[in-house]
Amino acid sequence: MLIRPWQTGDEHLAVKMERHLSARSIDRRFLVGSGGRLPRFYLRHIAAGARPEWDAQVALDDGELCGWAEYGRRPACSPAADLAVLVADPWHRTGLATALVRALVHRMIAAGVRTIEADVTSGNAASHGLIRALAGAQQSPSYADGLLHYSFDLSLVPPEPQVPTAAARRRRAEAQ
Repeated sequence: MLIRPWQTGDEHLAVKMERHLSARSIDRRFLVGSGGRLPRFYLRHIAAGARPEWDAQVALDDGELCGWAEYGRRPACSPAADLAVLVADPWHRTGLATALVRALVHRMIAAGVRTIEADVTSGNAASHGLIRALAGAQQSPSYADGLLHYSFDLSLVPPEPQVPTAAARRRRAEAQ
């Protein structure tokens, strides 16, 4: 497993990864019905690559994209950034999302990000668990517009990346 910064051309790997994404996974990432496809406007957005208002870390296994963690902010110099993660279904529950976010922390800090924000549907237990793993169990969200909104200090997130173990890879292989 290789975790590295987003590179030009990774949007093509994201399109190929669609076959490993359920409509539910995509819907949870974008908080809307997707028809099981990554939104075309979003693919254009990520094709622009890293810039002050957006950046990402990707995970690759044998050259295939397994997932990515990204942050976005408006304006580009804002100290607060929205965090989002998308992991291919076979890699769910392996620790990959946590490893991706932790790998992104150093770059977020270097870019001036101080606060992480995330909007999550109430039924997305995996995302709630990820936030607790990153920022501690004491994190409690606010509720607005049908979503739970988390906001926490980036310094709470341990930056050391944890790449999924061999046992996690076996579970992934068995699930396929």
